[in-house]
Amino acid sequence: MIEIINFIKENVKVIIIIVVVLLLLLVLINIRGINLNETKPQSKLIQKVTVETFGSRLDSKLDSIIDDNVDLDKIMGKTNTFCESYLENSGELEKACNQLTTSNCANVNCCVFNNGKCAAGDINGPTYKTDKDGKLITMDTYYYLGKCRGKCA
Repeated sequence: MIEIINFIKENVKVIIIIVVVLLLLLVLINIRGINLNETKPQSKLIQKVTVETFGSRLDSKLDSIIDDNVDLDKIMGKTNTFCESYLENSGELEKACNQLTTSNCANVNCCVFNNGKCAAGDINGPTYKTDKDGKLITMDTYYYLGKCRGKCA
């Protein structure tokens, strides 16, 4: 540490001159508007590709999947799929899933069929683990996208 301090004391004038020259050089570059960045070649379109995502199975058959007594406009809102219309609103999703038939429940990826009814959930089971009375819902077996999960016989 002492060696560094002695070096700085002995060379303080040279260090100051180098710092001042660098600062002046930066100011000069800025004043002149010199761009030190590499110029990138202008990009050009070579090929146009259309990518389609795999949405819910409801995308093309909403009318046949949801019960006739359900107001489709109320369920769908302004989104494209049943599940997307309930993002971040699991309480409303639970109510909407409860209105689906068994076969319709098997066609959406945000509902599971458990204990004889359709409920909000995913591959890990129902979202709500208790019923309205606070009793634990048994989830040994449930159906997600029509396939048995858990302890299937």
